[in-house]
This record gives sequence, structure tokens and C-alpha cells, in this order.
Amino acid sequence: MSIKIENLSYSYRQHAGEKVDALKNVSCFIAAGDFVGIMGHTGCGKTTLIQLMAGLRSPISGRIYINGEDINAKSYDRNSLRQTVGVMFQDPEYQLFATTVEKDVAFGLKYSGLSPQEVTARVQWALATMGFDFEKVRFQSPLALSGGEKRRVAIAGVIATKPQILIFDEPIAGLDPYGRENFLQFVSQMNKAGTTIIMVSHNMEALAEYTKHLLVLDKGRLIDSGPTREVFARLKQRKNGSLGQTEAQRIATLLAEKDLVLSSAVVTYDDLLSALKQELAGGALR
Repeated sequence: MSIKIENLSYSYRQHAGEKVDALKNVSCFIAAGDFVGIMGHTGCGKTTLIQLMAGLRSPISGRIYINGEDINAKSYDRNSLRQTVGVMFQDPEYQLFATTVEKDVAFGLKYSGLSPQEVTARVQWALATMGFDFEKVRFQSPLALSGGEKRRVAIAGVIATKPQILIFDEPIAGLDPYGRENFLQFVSQMNKAGTTIIMVSHNMEALAEYTKHLLVLDKGRLIDSGPTREVFARLKQRKNGSLGQTEAQRIATLLAEKDLVLSSAVVTYDDLLSALKQELAGGALR
């Protein structure tokens, strides 16, 4: 499903009464089946934007359309939105609350219209997708699981509804390299199967490697958007790359300072390796 955002603004007041403009006149389009990254410094409005997309907040002004329907219109079916959009926030383990793993994963299916047998099958599928043995964990308390297991149960609860749009807020923060890679591979497979993915992250390498398009926020404004590689290339030229550079870009810059200028645009580690092989094969120390 596609998402169209038009002139979206949101503000709130701090405890002292000071007004904060979290988002200012943001407009963008996310095509059905896209994999979009959202990046920017802490406090730039990333989380507010995805909360608005998910219908958890209402904008001060502007419109959000999912498949052409205004999700904030009075006539819009909010239950439909819950089945269409799945959201996993930071520290997803804190989204767990039911007495058993099975009940927790099944919670989002409460108003799905599925039969009890269909709900059980869906929960079993979601847990298996996240690497669990259904019979072993179904009656366990989710709060008794390890941190990594809690996160996987939380994700199972999100994907159990089989949403057409999945939104993740810093999903790989705190994961070890193996866990990050496994999660990103899983999300990539969901995207290849047709699910629209939106991922907020500070991890430049993950954004560069997996996303197709990027939205870049700064102080509540959308300052850049487009294909991921093109956006990273532009960001490298902006304020010395202070808004976001991958490690591969930084290494390429350091090499250029040592007179090893790589001939192709470098964004990912694979780009860097390929460019180094090309340059060194030709003896191109300049």
C-alpha cells in the first residue's frame, strides 16, 4: 500500500508551556512495496512522523493518505488501519503485557474476524517465522524470556496481523552484529514478498545496504529524499557529511586525502571493496 503525505505539521507544548514544532510542512510519497529509511539527528521528528503515519497522533495540519484514503477523516475505518499498518517502536519488549506468549502475539488479531483456529494458526506462523517452537513457548510468560527473545515475540505480535505496511523505530539498536544481520535479512524478505517497509535508524550502514529510498529530517523539516545512494551522495557534500555518512564513505574520504582517489561513488562496504580492487588493479595511486 502506498502512503502520501501532504504538508504535514505537528507541534506540542513542553511542561514549561513552550511550543515545539516537531514537524514542519512535510510532504513525501512512499510507493507500495518500497523499503524506505528515515534518518536524522535525535529530536528531528522521525518518531513523530511514524506515529502520525500509524494514526497514533493527529496532525496539526496536513493530510496522510494510505492507498488514497485520508486516515484522519471522520469516515475512515480505524480498525482497518490497525490491520493495515504494523508498528514496532524502540524497546519493543516493553510492548509485551499478556500472561502468555500465545496471548500476546494473538492480541492484534482480536478484531480480525478470524476464527479461533485461524488465530492459532496465524500465531504459530508468526512465532515460527521469528524462530520459536510454538509448543515450547505458547504458555510461557513473555516477561520471563531473555531480552532478545522478548524482542522477537514483540515482532511476532506485529507480523501476526500480516500488515501491508510495517514500520520500525530503531529496530536494530542494541542488537549484536549477528542479531542485526538476521533481523535485516528477515525484513528484506518481508519487503521482497510485497510488504511496504519503513525503518527509522541511526545505523547508516543498514540504511545504505537495505533501503531503496531515504527520507532525511532536520529540525522537523524534510531536507532531502530520493533513492538511497543518491541521498547519501548528496549528504556527503552537506556540512561535511554531519547529517549522515556511512563508514565506507568516511574511509573513501580518508583514502582520497592520502592520494588514493576512488573512481566510483562509494556508499556501502561492497562499493568500497569493488572500487579498491579496480584502483589497485590499475595501479592508480595518484
